[in-house]
Amino acid sequence: MSKPSYYDIDDILAVQERVPCVLQVDLDGLGSAGSGGSSKVHRNSRWALPFWMADRLNEEDYVNMEVSPMFSKQANRMYAASPVSVQLRAISQHYYQFGLHLGDLVPEVPQVLQNMYMQRLQKIAQISQQGGNIETLDFVQSLDKTESRMLKLCQQSKSSMTEWQQNKLYCLKKAPALS
Repeated sequence: MSKPSYYDIDDILAVQERVPCVLQVDLDGLGSAGSGGSSKVHRNSRWALPFWMADRLNEEDYVNMEVSPMFSKQANRMYAASPVSVQLRAISQHYYQFGLHLGDLVPEVPQVLQNMYMQRLQKIAQISQQGGNIETLDFVQSLDKTESRMLKLCQQSKSSMTEWQQNKLYCLKKAPALS
């Protein structure tokens, strides 16, 4: 669905999320990485690898990549039940970007992302227009990076609109040559 952007630090951090994998071949020389002494890692061993690595190894049939726990069926049901109450930042600061990368592998992820984003976006817009209070502070602290950027843009838009309405923005002035 989405290819990593080489220069986008947020995209680089998003593909660092670990995903569960099952090794499909025996590997020599990796024993010190996980099996404590043996130099051979056996087929069907379970590993949590960064998505960027697991995706490539999955394409080459070295591992079988499983669905990340943050996009499991149980997690998706929880998100559908109450998307506004989910603490996305605690789950992943790059939840939406990581979800876009998983979209090719897990068919239901794009729909989950869209539903959650649209419902949370309404709350973000409401907060940006009405200002914050103690009740909204918890929600603002639960936003992932994508939502935080959207909140900032909404607040800037509100500020610009207010300045325009008060004629503080783009005021026409008489040119010195006309004086």
